[in-house]
Formats: sequence, C-alpha cells, structure tokens
Amino acid sequence: MKQTFLQVGIFLLIVSSLLSCQQEQEQKATNPTIHPMTRLPNNQAGEVVKKAIEQVGGWDKWAAKKNFSFYKNITQLDSTGQKIRTTRQLQQYRLKPSFAARMTWERDGKKYVIVNNGEQAWKYEDGKELSDEKSMKEAWNSSFGSNYVISMPFKLTDPGVIMTYDGIDTLEGSKIVHSVKVEYAKGAGSSGGYHIWWYYFDKDTYDLVANYLDYGNGHSYTSYKTFTNIGGIRMHELRHSHASTADKEVGRVKTIYANEEMKFDEPFADDLFEPISQ
Repeated sequence: MKQTFLQVGIFLLIVSSLLSCQQEQEQKATNPTIHPMTRLPNNQAGEVVKKAIEQVGGWDKWAAKKNFSFYKNITQLDSTGQKIRTTRQLQQYRLKPSFAARMTWERDGKKYVIVNNGEQAWKYEDGKELSDEKSMKEAWNSSFGSNYVISMPFKLTDPGVIMTYDGIDTLEGSKIVHSVKVEYAKGAGSSGGYHIWWYYFDKDTYDLVANYLDYGNGHSYTSYKTFTNIGGIRMHELRHSHASTADKEVGRVKTIYANEEMKFDEPFADDLFEPISQ
C-alpha cells in the first residue's frame, strides 16, 4: 500500500512538473515585451529554429532592416501541370517601427491595390474601394499572410508561437529534415488557435525545406526550391505550393511563387501605406 501511494505521488509530481513547464513555455511565447529570440523555448524545437535563424543571417541583421520590397510572380497550374495564368505583384512592407504593407498588381485589364496600415486593410479596384466582406478579408489576410511567409524563419519568434519538436522526418526526394510543429495561442494574430503548421528544416544545414499547413478547412504543402542573399539575409526565391491531404500526402504542384528584385531599405513615399483617396 505504501508503495502504491509512493508511485501515485511520483506520478502526480511528474504531471505537475510537465504542466508547469508547458505553462512556462506558453507564458514566455506570448510575452510581447521580451527579446524575440528569448521567446524560443529551451528545448530541441527552439534549438532548431535558432540554428535556422543563424543559417539565414542571424537575428541582428534582420532586426536592422526597416523595410522590404519585391515582385512576386504567382503562376497557377491546372491539373495537368499547364499554366493557367501568371500574376505579377509588387509587394512593399514596412518592418520597423511597426508593420505596414502595400500590394499592387493587374489582372484581366483591372488594377488592384491592397493597403494595410497595421490596424486596418483596404482593397481597391481601379482606384475604387471594394467594401464587400470577401475583399475586406482578402486585404487583411493576404497582406499579413504574404509578409508571414517572406519573413520565415524569423516570424517563428513572434508572440503566441508554441512549438514542439516532432523528430527527424524524410520528405519527397529522400530529404532528411527536422520537423517542428507550430501552433498559435488563441488571440495571437488573426489565426491564433486555428492554424497548425509543420516546418521542415534540413537536418544538416537548417535551411527551410518545406512546410505543411492544416488550416482547418483543408491542407497545403509548400516546398522551398532556391535561395539568394539579399543584404546579408538568405531569402527564398522560388517555392511550390502542392495539393495535400490530412495524412500529409503531397500531391501535384498547384501554384509556383517566384520572387524577383528583392530589396531592403529602399526609400518609400511617406503616404505609401495610407488609404487611397477616392
């Protein structure tokens, strides 16, 4: 009987310790006042992300950047792999002192602009604001979402990130990677508590190889193909978005994203991120 009580006591102590560690990780992850690199957990997942950040140039170089601009060529493919269309977007982001974005493109003879001042976002067609719910959501989600993708792996230090090391995995082409599962605390950004990511980093170099996303209503898999050095930061140039399943089965390439003319700290007009006058 004494042995049974002792075993129960040890079990409860272990559970209590695990819960305490989890709470400590969540509190640190969601604290907006501490240094971003300090938010990374003191476990294998945190170590992988730290090495991934070092691989692409290190936090200090990234933190010194004030803005970023580039052209994103978006090529959509049909089920046979044939090109449906290519859209060329100019994307401009203010990184410091606070986030703001502007996206500009043409499609089917119409000119589109999305502006996000960090607190509100707008979409325009030929200079006219689109106020329907779909356009308003697109303005918000696409501007934040595109910045999220281009800023990897640095964005994994954001408040609200909760990460778990999922071990060594083997991807398409026999690529051996570290698998890091990433969730977001409820209230963190616009998708906290809804989206679950798996980020895959090369086992030896810690380059970002791919990611898998469970966004609640579906799944996607993205493979990163090429990188280039821009202002001391190793940025991805080319990535493929694949169809995928709940079992992480990788299907056909649906969209190709190619980044060109990437530049840090180019002069921006003072009113670049302000709503367009009607």
